[in-house]
Amino acid sequence: MLHLKNDDPAVAKLIHKEQTRIEGTLDLIAAENHAPCSIREALGSVFTTKTIEGYPGKRYHAGCGHADEVERLAILRCRSLFGAEHVNVQPHSGTSANLAVYFSVLNVGDRVLSMTLSHGGHLY
Repeated sequence: MLHLKNDDPAVAKLIHKEQTRIEGTLDLIAAENHAPCSIREALGSVFTTKTIEGYPGKRYHAGCGHADEVERLAILRCRSLFGAEHVNVQPHSGTSANLAVYFSVLNVGDRVLSMTLSHGGHLY
């Protein structure tokens, strides 16, 4: 958090306070599980702001080679852990977010105009 302390000390202080609270609390709310430092590091990595659509080796954007490696590693680990032949480790988010907006403003039978990926649109 060295960069955050320099750039925004107020937010850094609040994060530190929450970290201290979490470490001293037994919270039985499932969504409030305490993530290990290694997990928080990974979640705060450069992949957080990277557009990675598609599957390893078949991405829609350039520069995803390292992301492909991470995803392949996750797939291998999940296969081993669950004894599964096939796994999908990709999170759902973009499509779910789009659908939430669509359902909030559209009625049955309404039409949506969208651009193809090659013309600046994005995956659904």
